[in-house]
Amino acid sequence: MAKNKKLVIDLKEENLTFEERNQTIKLLNFKTDTMSLDIAIFEKDKFIKNSTMVFAHLPKKLKAKLNPRTK
Repeated sequence: MAKNKKLVIDLKEENLTFEERNQTIKLLNFKTDTMSLDIAIFEKDKFIKNSTMVFAHLPKKLKAKLNPRTK
């Protein structure tokens, strides 16, 4: 029985961001075992908080860059 590899991909150097509700969301880490992302939220270039979000809520352009099933 194969084990799922718990892999965390560091995205800080990639500078992947998107806009949502007048906030800029920067992707920090991608956890492939849970398909979730650690993110930093900025409003008017001011840091607000760190949070997590699920992969499914990403814009399509970013999903295409990160999808582990296509690599």
